Amino acid sequence: LLEFMSKLFNEKNILFFLSFFLIIFVLINFTHNKYPKFKNIDESSYRLLNNFEFKSNINSILVSDLTYERFLTKKCATTGDMHDRHKVRWVKAFFLKNVFQFTSKINKNLPYYVNIILHSLIIFLTLIILNKTLNLKKKYIIFYLLFVTFIFQNYLGEYSFSIFEMFFLALALYASKIKNIFLFFGASLLAVLNRESGFILLFTWLIFNEDYKKFLIISLVTLTIFIFLNLNTINCMINPKFFVPLEHQSGQINLSDLSSISFFPLMKLLLINYLIPFGIIAYNVIKNKITNKFFILISFIYFLIFLIAIPAHHMAVKLILLPLIILSFNLPLKKFN
Repeated sequence: LLEFMSKLFNEKNILFFLSFFLIIFVLINFTHNKYPKFKNIDESSYRLLNNFEFKSNINSILVSDLTYERFLTKKCATTGDMHDRHKVRWVKAFFLKNVFQFTSKINKNLPYYVNIILHSLIIFLTLIILNKTLNLKKKYIIFYLLFVTFIFQNYLGEYSFSIFEMFFLALALYASKIKNIFLFFGASLLAVLNRESGFILLFTWLIFNEDYKKFLIISLVTLTIFIFLNLNTINCMINPKFFVPLEHQSGQINLSDLSSISFFPLMKLLLINYLIPFGIIAYNVIKNKITNKFFILISFIYFLIFLIAIPAHHMAVKLILLPLIILSFNLPLKKFN
């Protein structure tokens, strides 16, 4: 019994236990910073919402049909707006809408708590899966928590997609390492239905395996299911601008805007969004002499996507890189095959 208790309450397990609550507190703090705390009384005055009103406002947003309308409306269009591509992300939107509306029927305040706990749990399970895959040292667990905390101190828009994609990427890496093709297929398919960039996850099979036949089969099946579930938007999907709009995005920092930004804000933008996350991966590739061509390829594809298809100041999507960054610290240290 003593031996069991000592294993159960070792330093690493205690760190995981504390990590879960830290992540919950980070999400609570983020939620209270993201949503409006004031209510307009008239054009010149407003008042602070009390705690009940604040949570009721969030609950109303989470259960409202309007919140999910741009995802669930069947008709698609290629207008040059980044929101066009949301039409192929309807599966997760449909899932969350039903979860929040169902829990609201049980208790009107439940969606607020379910939203925080659900996303906290996904972030925590990502850490657990990465540890299961790589047997992380404590310093990498701390790094993971610091990275997540840093991301959530910023204003984030559609953070939910990135949290789920980060989780599916970690799960795909684990499934690839243990050569579980069915788990890998499930993770890849859910990643694709969550967001179209999930197709990149398919290449993680080749990080740990040289079975190109299974890779091609899973890729074709995943693509077929994706197209079948989005047949109503097929006319839009054949247009590359549907996924990568080249038009200037109003309210976003576009590449064309960089020349008009002063030096220090520009350096901050480039450091946080590109040089630091991808620089860590590049540093580890050089330092640890990583020669895994598919790991390098996946990292480079993400770099191109972040550079071309995502506004420069979108911080939430940087969460997707976290499993790759953690892997870059550990990849050459393990014998996977």
